[in-house]
Amino acid sequence: MILHVALLDGFQDDDVTIAVGGRVDYRKSGVTTDLTISHADSFELDVDEPQVTVDVEVADGPKGALDVNVARTPFVAVKVQAGRVTFEQAAEPFPML
Repeated sequence: MILHVALLDGFQDDDVTIAVGGRVDYRKSGVTTDLTISHADSFELDVDEPQVTVDVEVADGPKGALDVNVARTPFVAVKVQAGRVTFEQAAEPFPML
């Protein structure tokens, strides 16, 4: 199963680490939201388990975690809002503005 993770609003030259199922699968510096399309970055990951935990950490900033049923909602959006990490899940891709 493919898990799709999109980093959307609220990133400003951030160092971001994302672990899926306890394994770091994304680590990037300078993550910044393109305000014209509300998109900072994205990645896809092939997962074996139907249920995984997505852990997000912004260096010197907020952290957050979300349990995801990959079979039902394989699209996950990550945002930084009001000093915290927030998530959205969907069965279909998130539209870019």
